[in-house]
Amino acid sequence: MPSTDTVRIALNGAAFPALGTEVTVLVTDPVQLWPIVQHVRQCIDVIDRTLSRFRPDSELARLERIVDLPQPASPLFLEALELALRAARDTEGWFDPTIRDALEAAGYDRSIEQLEAVGPGPNRPALPAGQWLRIRYNRALGWVCIPRGVRLDFGGIGKGFAVDYALRTLPVNDVGVLLNAGGDLAVRGPTPPGGWLCDIAVDVSSPPEAHVVVFEGALATSGLGRRQWTRNGERLHHLIDPRTGLPGVSPWRIVTVAARSCAVAEVAAKVAWLKGEEGPAWLEDLGLAGRFAAKDGSVITVGPWPEQKGDIR
Repeated sequence: MPSTDTVRIALNGAAFPALGTEVTVLVTDPVQLWPIVQHVRQCIDVIDRTLSRFRPDSELARLERIVDLPQPASPLFLEALELALRAARDTEGWFDPTIRDALEAAGYDRSIEQLEAVGPGPNRPALPAGQWLRIRYNRALGWVCIPRGVRLDFGGIGKGFAVDYALRTLPVNDVGVLLNAGGDLAVRGPTPPGGWLCDIAVDVSSPPEAHVVVFEGALATSGLGRRQWTRNGERLHHLIDPRTGLPGVSPWRIVTVAARSCAVAEVAAKVAWLKGEEGPAWLEDLGLAGRFAAKDGSVITVGPWPEQKGDIR
């Protein structure tokens, strides 16, 4: 968890580093800001200690040490696991929580901060994922069995889950809150007059290219952003195509999806990016709204896309 002096406070908002990105909290009542920020930080720390693949003391790391045997797991871990496995089933494996070996084969074998500081991991063969069907668990009895050779990465869905978890467990209900974890955001409670004005950008350090107004639900953006690197002259990134085990190829720079929850929006944005030209039709068939920004500069939207204040050129 970040120390107090890592939190930047403004009148109606605060920001701090977590989950390999910047987390921002905005509120409609500045009196409630600090207690809400403390709550959000505690929730994110709990999620990190539960799901992180980079922490040797995480629950995920503990569960991976013993394979092929049922082990006790926390309700929070089992909830996140069920969410990830349901997303894999509903997307026919386009979203795959067992791509960890493929990620590490591409060089993403350490936190993004360490990767940027010392470079990616060594090259090794990449295998297609698709091992999620082998995982067994029982939420009612509180156990999970991770088979040998199956390694989990909660990645983006874990970040979306963290946003949803922090908002649903807020200790107050009479204040409006927007929680943004590196472009994955959701809102709860009363909105400011006119709604929350949200930026869409490649990553937190890039200038916004569009604004939308959000009154409820969540937005998530998927694209290469910060999580890309060069190894042996080849440009690689974190969006793995589970069919090949290699970084995916897409005509889209970024895809942004609006949904009822941040985890759903995160999964849909990633899959729509990976599906390439089929992404818009796939998203529309799901009844979700999305914005697709192509590499050639063109932009298309599908579904009931939120009120847009205009693309920024």
